[in-house]
Amino acid sequence: MTIKALIEKYRLRDDEYNDILGQFIQSTAEMFDMPIAFLAVVESETLWFKAKFGIKATEIPVNDSICRLVTETDSVIYIEDTLQDERSKDKLCVTGEPFIRFYAGVPFQLQGITLGSVCVMDSRPRVLTSQDVELLTKFSQHLAQCIELIYANLRTEDEHQLLNNSPAALIRWQAKPSVSTSYLSQNFSKLLRVEIPEDVSLFQLESYIYPEDLDGFMFAMRNHQQGASFCECDFRVVNKGHNPIWYKLVSRGIFEAGQLTAVQGLLLNNTEQKYLEQRILETNERMRLLLEASGLGTSDWDLRNDNMRVNNRMCDIVSMHPDSVDTSMMYWAQLVHPADKERMRDAIVDSLINPQTPLDIEYRLQSAAGGYRWIETYGKVVTRDENGRAERFAMTHRDITEKKLSDLEAENQRRLLGFINHAQNLFVAQKDLQLACEQIFPKLIDLAESEYGFIGKVHYEEDNPCLHIYAISDVSWSEETKKQYELFKQGKLRFTNLNNLFGHVITSNSPVIANAPRKHLASKGTPHGHPVLHRFLGLPIKQAGKAVGVIGLANKAEDYSQSDVDFLTPLTDTLANLFRAVEVEQARFEAEQRLEYLASTDALTGLMNRRAYFNRIQSLTDGEQANLCICIIDIDNFKKLNDSYGHPIGDSVLKEVARVLEHSVRSSDLVARLGGEEFGLFLDSGEEQQCSQILDTIMASIRAIRIDTEKGVLNNISISVGATLVCRSTQSATMFFDSAMKEADDALYEAKRQGKNRYFWHHQMHTQPADNDQQVAAVTH
Repeated sequence: MTIKALIEKYRLRDDEYNDILGQFIQSTAEMFDMPIAFLAVVESETLWFKAKFGIKATEIPVNDSICRLVTETDSVIYIEDTLQDERSKDKLCVTGEPFIRFYAGVPFQLQGITLGSVCVMDSRPRVLTSQDVELLTKFSQHLAQCIELIYANLRTEDEHQLLNNSPAALIRWQAKPSVSTSYLSQNFSKLLRVEIPEDVSLFQLESYIYPEDLDGFMFAMRNHQQGASFCECDFRVVNKGHNPIWYKLVSRGIFEAGQLTAVQGLLLNNTEQKYLEQRILETNERMRLLLEASGLGTSDWDLRNDNMRVNNRMCDIVSMHPDSVDTSMMYWAQLVHPADKERMRDAIVDSLINPQTPLDIEYRLQSAAGGYRWIETYGKVVTRDENGRAERFAMTHRDITEKKLSDLEAENQRRLLGFINHAQNLFVAQKDLQLACEQIFPKLIDLAESEYGFIGKVHYEEDNPCLHIYAISDVSWSEETKKQYELFKQGKLRFTNLNNLFGHVITSNSPVIANAPRKHLASKGTPHGHPVLHRFLGLPIKQAGKAVGVIGLANKAEDYSQSDVDFLTPLTDTLANLFRAVEVEQARFEAEQRLEYLASTDALTGLMNRRAYFNRIQSLTDGEQANLCICIIDIDNFKKLNDSYGHPIGDSVLKEVARVLEHSVRSSDLVARLGGEEFGLFLDSGEEQQCSQILDTIMASIRAIRIDTEKGVLNNISISVGATLVCRSTQSATMFFDSAMKEADDALYEAKRQGKNRYFWHHQMHTQPADNDQQVAAVTH
């Protein structure tokens, strides 16, 4: 509760507390021998004085007060000399009137909330003992208790005043030694229009009650004597010269040790209510005759007693005999279709609360003959109590089953065709079967009036069929099943066990309608923790008469039937076509991938060819400004080797060199066969030393190659390498590649000229004399 709310609740702004609290605060000042004492309340940015002694002000800004420290810290603030304390020395009450030098304040609380402070102050420094501070705290607590007592007294006075001016009176009977009146409220005589004797024990209420109504009153009193706690009855009181007045008596028995000691009663003038009830009974009878002639069902709901009365036509609509109908609202509520219950409840509540909102709703109601009937109901509150609460609710009901089913069938067909088209358009645009299935799946569940389900396509793993799931409801109930649902989101969920109810759709190649799943021969139950399976419908998705997929639906409120199968057939046909389209698309994609592989790969070594090498370098260096390394590698004496050992051995040499190159470079580097015995090498580095280390490793690995031939072991394979460091800069891709390859080829030529079995950097051609072999800076091994 807020401070403002507490101030309003306890009426602290009113004057009822002023005298008592003023005396209390004056006594506090005298007790501590202080010239100033007060009870202050902090409200918003203002501190105002509820009770004060020794000061003239009625309120001050909170920021100018030392009391702010009390309310902000919710603790005792004790300052012996305010001019020496950083917290207070600049406050206006210290530097100006009343020139406070000593301050002691404790929190003032109501209901555990600090509203302000109780303080004592002096214009000279003072010292209080810890016992004094504790006593001040107790004074604050006593002030709060005093306010609580004053507040309780004010409430009691208000209640008595309210009762004396209300249309209700109190009466009390004592039970021993005999039943007699012991108390009557002040307004009793006025309410009942009877004279009350001075000795209230002589007043006998039963002597004023109409003889026809006396039995009800006596019955209530006997019930109390037999142990009943609460009773109520209606009766009329005799008034000479006046029309009879109806009263309602609500009584409560008071017991001690199981024995009745007294009865308290509340007496209310009920004449107008009784008159209205009589008028309503008469009107209802006339309406009953009219409605039965019109063929409408009617119901009259008495909310106070939870009694629902229906006419014979309403019983006919739901195929019930009038004698077998339960009169409670709960009985009728449980007949409402589960899918309509929340909507029906909200509509009724809205109509009960809002007088201007009648009930106007279409819903399904279970028939005793089986199935559900569509009902159109119109109703409104016809009686409310003095507080506006609904007491009676009248309704008319019309059976619209035939019309509704016709309209729903047309609407459902339209919706079905709509999301079929949506699925087809999604697939055409995205080529993503799972996305298409996921998009239509919630609408499918809603249209099929089911709780959950899935869409799956048959795949084969090692010739064994399984279901790849393209859409599924999230019914995960454990960490393991949550992981399975995550697999679905990744497109990896498969059901490998088809020896069950949904698998039977595949193995039997036919729909499965199981409205009692446990009794179905294919049922294997559900995993522990799985939502209960009440009903199941499995629809095969067929191509050329063979099931290639399944739509599984579960827990329709009504039984699944062949009409559900027929209705959803256009969807299964559409999914079959999408499945086929996926297969065609996958085959096309794989063919394109194969063609692309063949077009970009050297058939002998499996390395990329020259064209693919150029394209990859272009993509890797697009926009780059850093230095890169491009090399051309040539197998030394390859023509001689081919002539000596034959082409098969030559091919083996090419493949071994390709293997070494692939295993010697990093994932960011590239290796290609450029043609014949030439290979291309792209190193993602601009550091010559690092590239040289890689080339050293490659050359050593190639020299270690051993190939068995008919002439013995071939072990003298070596390579020559031309290398260059280049920068892409602003050149076109073609110019860059051609220029880099020309530099590498020139360097290769120089490596060959110097004796082969080495690598040579292009930049060394410009730093060494071309005719002095001994001074060429080349690496030889």
